Amino acid sequence: MEQKLIGLTSLSKKALQLGENLCSKADNLVKECKVDVKNIEKVCPKLKFLWGELEVQIQSVEKLKSFAENQNGILQIFYSNKEQELTILSNELDSTLQNLRSKQVDSSIRENAIALEKSTRENTPPGIGDLCGGEKGLEFDFIEKEENKIEEKATLYDYVEEHSIQELKDKTQEEISAVLHYHNNSSTLIEQIKNHHLQFSEMLENHTISFEESVSEFARGKCNVLDQETHSMADTLVSLTRHYGQVAAALKACRSNAEVGYKLDISVLQGDTDLIPTIIEELQESLQKIESTSEEVRIRNQIYQVSYDEAIKLFMELENFGALMENFASTMKVLELDFEKSSATVDRYLEELRNLNLWYEEFSRSYDSMIIEIDRRNRVKEQHERIAEEFLIKLDGLYTEEEQQRDLFFQDHGRYIPIDLCPPIQDLPIRYEIIPQNNSRLPTISHKSLTEAQENLLKH
Repeated sequence: MEQKLIGLTSLSKKALQLGENLCSKADNLVKECKVDVKNIEKVCPKLKFLWGELEVQIQSVEKLKSFAENQNGILQIFYSNKEQELTILSNELDSTLQNLRSKQVDSSIRENAIALEKSTRENTPPGIGDLCGGEKGLEFDFIEKEENKIEEKATLYDYVEEHSIQELKDKTQEEISAVLHYHNNSSTLIEQIKNHHLQFSEMLENHTISFEESVSEFARGKCNVLDQETHSMADTLVSLTRHYGQVAAALKACRSNAEVGYKLDISVLQGDTDLIPTIIEELQESLQKIESTSEEVRIRNQIYQVSYDEAIKLFMELENFGALMENFASTMKVLELDFEKSSATVDRYLEELRNLNLWYEEFSRSYDSMIIEIDRRNRVKEQHERIAEEFLIKLDGLYTEEEQQRDLFFQDHGRYIPIDLCPPIQDLPIRYEIIPQNNSRLPTISHKSLTEAQENLLKH
């Protein structure tokens, strides 16, 4: 009997020691887990605030990127349209100027213009040097001849200010190129914003924590599991302690009184001892639950801590980006103002080119109209001259007739009328003349030039 009790006591003691070790581990795990739970409850509100604020900040970066891309698109469209418009206008203007190059000025008009210019210069009073009678050297005479040389303009293009046209084209191209420069700067700016936005978005995407589950519910649920398992283990440990006490008491009684020992009924103790492996297994299962729960909480706490560190890092990145964001916004504002100025200048220059092309087109048509007008005036002049000549012949006839009538009067009555009675009766008839007030200086247009002008106007 004593040997059996010794065996039961040994098993009970080992079971109790193992149970105490398991409960001790469980207690340590529970303490650590509750620290993790407190950390989770403490850091989670901060995480919610930080990630929520970070989402708002990243949305601001997204808006800045969208604004910059929209501005960049406007610059791109404006540049493409104006570059195309400049090409079209330049081609139209070149075509118009080429037409002026091929359009010869009528020779009679050229000769007439040169003759009038020479006449004007010949009738211009001499300069101060001439009035003073200063002697001129050969060099001065050569310069004077060069200056007085009349430039003959053979085509309509000779009347065009080619330098001014090219200067206007160059200015327009410079302003359009300035818009391209703004577009390139804007593209560089967008690329920088995109890189930052991509970095922030990736950091935000790596944030996998869901705040849909209540942290308090999670903590309460895990604490309930821990409490249930620890209470269960504590009760089991109490049972093991009680069982060990009972077995030890029975062994002590058996040793103190051998006769009593033979009469002891240890079947209950034996049955309880047989349950020890099952009880130990239950303790181990409870410990495993505590370990798994503690591990889950520990991992959650670690995830939250890592997420918090990442959020702080991203927050610092965004805070540093804030200064860059102000610079980006300021740069975009400057680009916008510069673009408004350049776009207005480009539109003005293009309008000038358009008007210039229309001007030279009208110049070409007006030249043709002038040819026809000169011919019309010459024909009207001839008509007026014929009418004037007819009137002169008629007036001369009337004068002769009146002269004859007066001669007849004097033949019949002149000898009888004293001279001082009416002196005016001796006057000759009034002679009328037709005198042109202005002489025509228009040239005579050739039939070829007139025909070409009429054909050109019919085309329009």
